[in-house]
Amino acid sequence: MAGISRVNGNAAAGAFYGYTPVFLLITGTDVGSASTGGGTSAITEGNFEKAIRAIQTRASIVFVGPRGANGFVVGLDQPSANAYNSANTDTDLAVAIDAVVTAATGVATTVAVKTLALADFA
Repeated sequence: MAGISRVNGNAAAGAFYGYTPVFLLITGTDVGSASTGGGTSAITEGNFEKAIRAIQTRASIVFVGPRGANGFVVGLDQPSANAYNSANTDTDLAVAIDAVVTAATGVATTVAVKTLALADFA
């Protein structure tokens, strides 16, 4: 279990209690597109929902950033991700997530998955 990061006695920003997170930036043309329809029209699921569902088949999601049409950030619980990640490396995890997102969304030529460090958010 993770300890509590503290600065001058207060919990530090960016602390995740009980999780070792891995942040991934997922980009691609329309990979984050929203669902359409509603009201009197049938709802058609967008690529964002398809991508999130696909990622959940490989790891527990502990954070989902705001959706943009061409991407989003997702935080995964690293121990759960490593269960499906043969080499137990962040690079191998990014390749595995890229494959499931590409398959789920059909955005085959432009999907890219990049591992982020907490410093990337500063």
